[in-house]
Amino acid sequence: MGSAVFSDWKIAKGQIETVQVNLGNRCNQSCTHCHVEGSPAGDRNMDSATAEKVLAKLLGSDIMSIEFTGGAPEMNPSLALFIEQLSTAARRVTVRTNLTVLTMPEHARYIELYRKHGVRLIASLPAVFKETTDRQRGAGVFERSIAALKQLNAAGYGADSLSLDLVYNPSGDFLPPPEAEVESEYRSLLKDRHGVWFNRLFTMVNAPLARYKDRLEQEGAYDRYLELLKRHHNPATLDRVMCRNLVSVDYQGCLYDCDFNLAAQRRIPGYEERRFWEIDLDQFHPEIACAEYCYACTVGSGSSCHGALVKSDAGEAPSDFDVKETVQQYYGEELMQSADLKTSACCTLDAMPAHIRQVMPFVHDEIKMKYYGCGNVVPDHIRGLTILDMGCGTGRDSYVMAYLAGEQGFVHGIDMTKAQIDVAKRYEAEQAERFGFSRPNTSFIHDAMENVGQHVPARSVDLVTSNCVINLVEDKERVLRSIFDVLKDGGEFYFSDVYADRRLPEPLRTNRVLYGECLGGALYWKDFERMARRAGFTDPRIVSKRAIEITDEAVKALVGNITFYSVTYRLWKIEGLEDACEDYGHVAVYKGGVPESPFRFILDDGHVFERNRPERVCGNTAFMLSRTRFGSFFEITGSFDEHFGLFQGCSTTAAELMKQEQDKGRSGPSCC
Repeated sequence: MGSAVFSDWKIAKGQIETVQVNLGNRCNQSCTHCHVEGSPAGDRNMDSATAEKVLAKLLGSDIMSIEFTGGAPEMNPSLALFIEQLSTAARRVTVRTNLTVLTMPEHARYIELYRKHGVRLIASLPAVFKETTDRQRGAGVFERSIAALKQLNAAGYGADSLSLDLVYNPSGDFLPPPEAEVESEYRSLLKDRHGVWFNRLFTMVNAPLARYKDRLEQEGAYDRYLELLKRHHNPATLDRVMCRNLVSVDYQGCLYDCDFNLAAQRRIPGYEERRFWEIDLDQFHPEIACAEYCYACTVGSGSSCHGALVKSDAGEAPSDFDVKETVQQYYGEELMQSADLKTSACCTLDAMPAHIRQVMPFVHDEIKMKYYGCGNVVPDHIRGLTILDMGCGTGRDSYVMAYLAGEQGFVHGIDMTKAQIDVAKRYEAEQAERFGFSRPNTSFIHDAMENVGQHVPARSVDLVTSNCVINLVEDKERVLRSIFDVLKDGGEFYFSDVYADRRLPEPLRTNRVLYGECLGGALYWKDFERMARRAGFTDPRIVSKRAIEITDEAVKALVGNITFYSVTYRLWKIEGLEDACEDYGHVAVYKGGVPESPFRFILDDGHVFERNRPERVCGNTAFMLSRTRFGSFFEITGSFDEHFGLFQGCSTTAAELMKQEQDKGRSGPSCC
């Protein structure tokens, strides 16, 4: 994928299979993303004389698929005539509805008309949350949309015989998540919260046209959004773009390649003065008129009126290398979503636990789409905790933890990249509302992680997390000391990061791409453990690990034989921990009770406790189970009165764990 010049695209129409009739721009809504500028005052609407000519042409052709759009097509009195005549002639009729128009008394009759003639409905619903939908489409739109969906379900829509599809489009200047992922979230939340069902969901990319373009320009975001579209251009979509087999007809009968060209008033070249009823559809193969906004249809898996088009499928080191500048530029400007990464280092491939997966639909799409992390950094049993998320980025992990911590818990997030922290701050009130909280339980700080002590008091935090960010910091030991200082006694630092099996040479450490990809700042694992111990974390424990796959050939050539690993550690602030696992004869029994771990509790990669099964443990492990938030879930017997020497086979060292991973000869799959 990558940029391509739209003016070089040479695309001609094939056999016309669908005619899309735009009945005008009169609409009961005035959506911020509307590319045809629909509104109640819309005055570009098809009159009855034009409608009769279009209908006669359709009935006299071999075209089987006809779609009606607007505005709100139900607000044009000719729609009923089109439906009745075309359905009688056995044509497949589709209406693209905004749903809320069906709740208006003067247009409610269309539900029965649609049912009677088996009209396929494609309904716009940009989000499954009230605040997001209403912000994009107007106050009260979400509730009226749900009411309309319930009426359609009652009429038989959403079942096999009467097709009801929904359309999602992003609420901001970012690309939609994968279509299957959005459909799954819609299906789950609409059914569970509202008792509503549908057949399929389509994702559409916002085209920078009309109102949406105006908004982007007002916010100074137009060029950046266009660059995002160009960056993710997929040439494979050009063979499948909808305009190859579709013609769009406006309220005057004029001809366009698609609804977007109609909105831009870019008529089909060579047919600028012709009307729909004047052309021979069998001999109609003009070249398609392309413009910059056409990139919206060619992004990633492609975007069309019927969703995705295809199935989802290093530079020189500068002399003036600056860590903060490199990270801020890479994550604030060069990376526009997680799919831009060149390795699997900064993306989470670990299986997502069920309790975290259940929260994800409630997290705003823009937050998730601009997420970069290398592991799951949300430990068990965090309800009511005060939490600090170091390098929080757009706040995905912060918001997941905010939900799991509950209203009595609180999450601080700190990040030095303004573009990322701005996204996190933007949705604080909305996320609280989605979670059902009376007020936000989050606070986001724009600053370097090294300065966290200026914002968070010492000994005030129960849990610190970070996701693939410590490697991006120049003074790592200072950050570790700051984390130790803000933790309460018995507190935990639970985090994922990237490590190497050897020390990196200077040219690799200062390579901009490698640093941004979380590789250039990766520590040699032994150096990290030395540093952690100096900061006060005496016994670092590994929870999980995996080898990192490098997907970019140029990056592979740069790193050579160096092997990188993503490792999740947990470090404890507990007075009395020793620098080795010593045997004092302790026995631990997990009594159960941790909500996320009813039958077995995983402390780290070397300690898995089955409920009610006694396990011999070293003195350090006994402390970790008894002097932390897990103390009430364990029964620990034994004392420190007698020492039996080194505890054999306690925690597996990082060196052994990494060697085991390397010996498997496998690398994790790419996240892109």
